[in-house]
Amino acid sequence: MDIGFEAKVCQIGLTIGFFSRAHIVAWADNAIDLLEVKDIPETMFDLSVVKKEEDIPHLLSKLITDKEEEKSIQTIVGMINFSYKSKQYTLYETCELLYRLSTYVDFEHEWKSFLYAITGNLELALDGYGDVDSSRKEIEMFLAKHEEYSALFDLVLVPNQPLVTEFKPRKEQIILDVSQVSAPADLHMILKRQLDFPDVYGMNWNAFWDAITGMVKLPKKITIAGWSVLLERFPEEAKTLDRLLKDYSLRNTKDDFLVAYEEESETSF
Repeated sequence: MDIGFEAKVCQIGLTIGFFSRAHIVAWADNAIDLLEVKDIPETMFDLSVVKKEEDIPHLLSKLITDKEEEKSIQTIVGMINFSYKSKQYTLYETCELLYRLSTYVDFEHEWKSFLYAITGNLELALDGYGDVDSSRKEIEMFLAKHEEYSALFDLVLVPNQPLVTEFKPRKEQIILDVSQVSAPADLHMILKRQLDFPDVYGMNWNAFWDAITGMVKLPKKITIAGWSVLLERFPEEAKTLDRLLKDYSLRNTKDDFLVAYEEESETSF
């Protein structure tokens, strides 16, 4: 176990919001279990009982060796890739983590401008000034190049859910009441509000697909109330929504995902 290297990984992960206090404590506990008593630094015991996240960087700094900087950065990218591929993070959340990494690395680092560029390209694409799929592939290619590095750190400690406060956990279920929709824009406003789409949502079906496949985590169950009303008033919009949700389900067969269609609205009398 290379404590200096792993401490550096923890420091970077904590800095960009990939790790939390709980992960650092788990790492310290794991190290204490694996190492001989005589080989355990006193700082490791301090980390295993640390209560405040702001105390962690100073403690980690006592264990870090600067020579591991580059390998540690690559390892963090490898673990971000692992979390993205296993759908623990959306494309939008992954982009945010990579942007934060761009602010962490030194100004002279070759990734500084590159990470800023690829994350910026995705933001522009989501705003309607570029191609989302091209930006997605650009980020995925970069992540894939560092896949092997994730093996250098115990993946049991990798976040199993978004840790940063602005990243919203997946909801169990929601109800979409579409019985009062009087225009396609109304439908998209309901989808945006109920599914927590970001402000950049483009209010069209291309934007809807981009949002559910890369920007948010859909609830485990979506109940669409007043479905027959929507189907009668706006059949093409209803059919498109149905088709995209089915496409999403087929694309994410490992996800626990269900859509239920109710003829009547929850507010019907």
